Amino acid sequence: MTVQDLREVLREHGSAAPPPNPARRTQIEARIRRRRLRRTAVAGGAIAAAVALAAALIPGTAERPAPPVAVKPAPLPETFTSPDGTQYRRLAATTVVTPGRTNITLTLPLTGNPVDLAATCEGPTRNIVTPTVAVGGLMRQGDLGGCTKETQLLGLEVPKGAGKAEVVIDIVRPGSACWQDKPGGRCVERKPERAVWSLAFYEWIPPAQPVSPAAPRPLPKALGTMKLSRTESGTWPEQDTVTFRTNGGKIGIEKICTGDLAGRLTFTVAVNGEDTGTGGTCAVWKRDPFPWGMALHTLPKGRTSTVTLKLRMKGAHHDRPVRWSAGLYR
Repeated sequence: MTVQDLREVLREHGSAAPPPNPARRTQIEARIRRRRLRRTAVAGGAIAAAVALAAALIPGTAERPAPPVAVKPAPLPETFTSPDGTQYRRLAATTVVTPGRTNITLTLPLTGNPVDLAATCEGPTRNIVTPTVAVGGLMRQGDLGGCTKETQLLGLEVPKGAGKAEVVIDIVRPGSACWQDKPGGRCVERKPERAVWSLAFYEWIPPAQPVSPAAPRPLPKALGTMKLSRTESGTWPEQDTVTFRTNGGKIGIEKICTGDLAGRLTFTVAVNGEDTGTGGTCAVWKRDPFPWGMALHTLPKGRTSTVTLKLRMKGAHHDRPVRWSAGLYR
C-alpha cells in the first residue's frame, strides 16, 4: 500500500460515525467528578494554609494550648521510718480528685496502734478543695495543708477497742469560697481548680523509749519594733506550761518547736488567769525567714501581769516528745 492509499483509508474511517458506547455518558460524568474533587482538595489546602498563616500573624487568633492537667502523684510507700525512728505501716490507701461530687468511704482496719493520715498532692497551690476525714463517726479531723508534693502527716483520733472503722473522705467543694487578689481587695468567688491527692492511712508503733529532738534555734532578738525580753524553753509533755511575769503595756508571744510531731503542738494564752481566746500551733523554723506569727496582747498598766501558755497535742504522741522555745517581746 502506498502512502496515498493509506491516507485515503484514514480519511474514510475518520469521517465515519463512532461505534456505539452506552457507558460513554457515565464515563464522562465520573471524569468530571474526579476533576472537581481534585480542584476542591487543592483549594481546601490553600485555605487551610491561609488560615494557619493568619492565626500565626494575628495576635490572639492562634490556638491556645490546653491548660495543664494534674497528674496522679506517686503512690505512698507500704512502710517507712520517720526521722525519730518510728516505724509506719500502711493500712489503706486511695487516690482522690478534688473538687468532687460525692464523698468517698473506705474501711480502715485497726490494731490499737496510733494512726496517721499521709498525703501528697499534684496541682495548684491555691484555690483548691482540701480533703478532710472523719474516722469511726468521730468529728472531722484537722485539715491538711495546701497542695504540695511533700508528704504531709496528720494525726487522727480513732475509736478505741474497735477492730475496724469507717473513714469518710470529704472532697466536695464547700458552700462558698472566694479569694482576695490583694489585701483589702474585693473577695471574688472562684471555681476551685482540679487537684489529685494520694492518701494513705498508716499505723505507727511507738518507739521503745523517747527520742529527744534537737533544741530549737535561738529566737530573733527583734521582730519589727518588738524586742525580745525573755525566753523559756522545755520539752513537752514533761513541761506543758510556760509562765512569764512582766509589767503592763503591749507584748508579743512567739513560739517554735522541734521534733517529728512539732507541728501538732498547740498553745493557748491566758493573762492573769483569764483565757484570751488566742493561740495556735507551734512554728517549725527550719530555714529563713523566721515564720513570724506573733500574738499581741495589751496588759494592764501599773501592775505586774502573769502570762501563761498551755501546751497541748491532739491525737496520739506515745514517747515522741517535742522541744519548745517561747519568747516574750516588748
